[in-house]
Amino acid sequence: MIWVFLVHLLLLLPFSSQGANPGLVGRITQKGIDYAHQLGIEVLKSQIPKIQIPDMSGRYDIGGIGDVKYEVSRMHILEFQLPQSAVTFFPGTGIKLSISNAYIKINGDWRVKVLFISDSGSFDISVSGLSISAVIWVKKDDTGRPAVGSAGCSSSIGDLSIKFHGGTSWLYNLFTGALEGPIRNSLNEKLCPEVNNAINGLEPHLQTIPITAQIDKIAEIEYSLVNPPEITDKYTDLDFKGEFYNIGQHTEPPFSPLPIVLSDQTDSMLYVGISEFFANSAGFVYTRAGALQINITDDMIPEESPFRLNTHSFGVLVPEIEKLYPNMSMVMHLSASKQPVLTSQPDNLTVVVTGEIKMLVILPNASLAPLFILGLDASVSAKLLVTGVSIRGELSLNKFSLSLDHSDVGPFDVSKLQTLVNLALKLVVLPQINEKLAKGFPLPTIDKIKFVSPSIKINQGFILIATDIQYTP
Repeated sequence: MIWVFLVHLLLLLPFSSQGANPGLVGRITQKGIDYAHQLGIEVLKSQIPKIQIPDMSGRYDIGGIGDVKYEVSRMHILEFQLPQSAVTFFPGTGIKLSISNAYIKINGDWRVKVLFISDSGSFDISVSGLSISAVIWVKKDDTGRPAVGSAGCSSSIGDLSIKFHGGTSWLYNLFTGALEGPIRNSLNEKLCPEVNNAINGLEPHLQTIPITAQIDKIAEIEYSLVNPPEITDKYTDLDFKGEFYNIGQHTEPPFSPLPIVLSDQTDSMLYVGISEFFANSAGFVYTRAGALQINITDDMIPEESPFRLNTHSFGVLVPEIEKLYPNMSMVMHLSASKQPVLTSQPDNLTVVVTGEIKMLVILPNASLAPLFILGLDASVSAKLLVTGVSIRGELSLNKFSLSLDHSDVGPFDVSKLQTLVNLALKLVVLPQINEKLAKGFPLPTIDKIKFVSPSIKINQGFILIATDIQYTP
């Protein structure tokens, strides 16, 4: 039904203490729920005819004749028209569904008995001026998942008329007045309970919503709600944890998310604000796991490169190397000594990397002998792309500097190694990182939803994605 789809849409994105700053913020606008409304109306029109109306029976006393016994059965909806409906935000509570001037045509069978006479036939009931108003509250439960419920419902029926077919007219005319009241009351009494049942029926499904997404063998992202939804008359903002953790070890990093302040933008259906904290928590997790390291060997260097990862090439720059270890292969071990730090400034994303480079020689017995250790400080630019419902990244090297932290082959001019290190970073290290970033990080959505024409804007302290959405049944 329409309210089912709308509530799911409110919870489109990533979902823990009260008042905590989120790592991610999702905003659904009036344009977004208008789109959901259009889809929901089509669902509603297809579902209404499936509603089962119970059989009814009763007695109706007619003066001078006595009791008229009647039964109506096999009632089903033939036609449903919905000329006026709207869905709006209900500030501070949730969403409001309003239906007015709806029309329903119902067909069924009738049977009547008066004195010793029985008769039967079929009938059509036309209900016009049908109105329903329902408010759904949206909250955060103790697990960080969304919770919904009915905050009120009212319904009314304007006109109801019955047209009989078959049988003897003087008989069914006796109980026409008897049926109109009970049928009107029965329909009216069932409308809000059906709406409330549909709303309450969402809760078991919401409890199955995953609030973590596993990225790989090392990391997962938590998407629990950290604050109750902020619902205004123009949009709803949802604050999500948006934090990477080592799988099974939820250790908090030594930094916290700063507030994400979205302007009153409402042109797109959906907005997602991603803080620096989101990316930096990933850096903390992978550094803590020792995953930010790589061994580079000569077979990883492109064949056309004039520099090889061996003592002959390095001996040109540091002669002592080839003197000590002539014609031997080498290994370059790169690792992060600190977690990478992403900084977001208007139209600019920069990642600062601090690490070390250990150069080792492979001895004839396959053991490794240390040569020297370089300190590495690098600045990397990041580009982001949204595809499907994932955010992807690509890094490019801006600049880097080297320092000699330790040497087993004597002092030498570190600047001579700039070209070799630059080659290793650009041709080996960054391509491997970008391959992983190209797989993307999922932004949780409901099934069969995809982003349409998303745009990305880099702001101070956070990244803003603005997008429309498309639902494919």
